[in-house]
Amino acid sequence: MEVPNGHKAAWMIPTTTDPIFVLLAGGQSVRMGEDKGFVPIGNNSHFLGQILEKLNHLSRSIYVSLRKEQVDSYSKYIQKPSLILDKELTVEGPLKGILSSYIYLKENNLLNDFIFVLPIDIPYIEEKTIQRLIDTFKDQSRSIPGIFYESNTGLEPLCGIYTTQTLSQWMASLSIPGKQEFSLQKRIKSLEPKPVLIKLPSEEEFSFRNINSKNDL
Repeated sequence: MEVPNGHKAAWMIPTTTDPIFVLLAGGQSVRMGEDKGFVPIGNNSHFLGQILEKLNHLSRSIYVSLRKEQVDSYSKYIQKPSLILDKELTVEGPLKGILSSYIYLKENNLLNDFIFVLPIDIPYIEEKTIQRLIDTFKDQSRSIPGIFYESNTGLEPLCGIYTTQTLSQWMASLSIPGKQEFSLQKRIKSLEPKPVLIKLPSEEEFSFRNINSKNDL
């Protein structure tokens, strides 16, 4: 199986040493009007193909968080064991996809130190933008809860590194009354110790943008 741009699809066997990437693809794509993963882009490619092309250079452990009705379409490009469906949790939105992915990876003994989260609607992101977060994590001499970019619009929670320790604590918090906070930004800002925040280079802001509608292409 090949992705539309001719690159091999992600049928590689995941490891527990490569960075773990989770693509969040389960949104309703209301403004786009169709599944964002398959919006055409470039030469015979689409959003999913563009992101896989970059991530395949960095890791063999690539997963997609999605809805049940998306499985058939995505299984053409990602092996089914790497497609993660939402669990029954008391949260919604991207947080549900992230925590569901954490549970799935833990249950299958696939976790390492962190999960790198990316949204499916960021097809222009540069490989160096991704690699910078990984390199920064490796350079840390202390325990940190995560690493995220700050852009001109603020904290960017959907492109960042979440440590497994942080996600474990968030899972535990779901059983505490009043702790069901859905906002990733609020959760990240309340982390102790503080996460590492990196200023997104201005020259990478255009490629970093989310594509929410056809007008954004």
